[in-house]
Amino acid sequence: MLPDIDVVTRDDLMRLITRYRLKPVKRLSQHFVVDPAVIRDIVEHVPSGSRVLEVGTGIGILTYYLARVASQVITIEIDGRLVRIAEHVLGGLSNVSVIQGDALRVPWPNTDVVVSNVPYSITSPLIMRIIKEGVPRALLTIQREVANRLASEPGGDDYGRLSIITQCNYSVGILSTYAPDSFYPSPEVYSSLVIMTKKEPCYRDMRILESVTNLLFRHRNRVLRWVLSKYLGPNAVNAVINAGIDVNARVRQLGINELVRIADSLRPFINHYGNH
Repeated sequence: MLPDIDVVTRDDLMRLITRYRLKPVKRLSQHFVVDPAVIRDIVEHVPSGSRVLEVGTGIGILTYYLARVASQVITIEIDGRLVRIAEHVLGGLSNVSVIQGDALRVPWPNTDVVVSNVPYSITSPLIMRIIKEGVPRALLTIQREVANRLASEPGGDDYGRLSIITQCNYSVGILSTYAPDSFYPSPEVYSSLVIMTKKEPCYRDMRILESVTNLLFRHRNRVLRWVLSKYLGPNAVNAVINAGIDVNARVRQLGINELVRIADSLRPFINHYGNH
């Protein structure tokens, strides 16, 4: 049994990792939380009695503290070696289920919150899965640079497809940022804790919005007219002008509401373009 969340120390967590002689697998981007502040920040934003899906169990440290506030924790871990350790660490907790598998592929249960100290290699696919599943809330520790992309405003250096698709479906906030030594082994970058809260989607057809943003953000610094002419032709330019959009704006300056209007006006062209 681990110490209470209010008193647990970094040394407590490092001792647990050392006891199991863990050698993290680089290919799986394994970095374990060893800073109690990270755990406290996450747990504080998990509503009491909620159903939690955790992606990446590790050895079960975060899982243990989630189980203290959640009614149920289902946690998915791809590494069988870690699953065996986690089952030992979590032994006796009746509200925890550990699943061995790839969290991007296995079916997800109905859940209130997704929590993950995200393996960096799966950050974007995991965020897209959260959006497609329509999870009400997500708490993710991710690379600071990716967190900045998620929360970025139009015109910003970090603004792009991931910002738009995420903000179309979720309110995004950056809760805190952590130094590399908050994790073991220390990654080469800072990490941020992001909260995503589901909202009414900005657009009904995500396939079209994804296709349009994929097309436009190939040339994010070009003016809209140039990109449309290159890929879709003059009729598409006219359709966007008729929707009241300034086609002389640069792609990276377009806000989500403008992109929604562009997506609507380009629907017939995108369907045709996709068939080629």
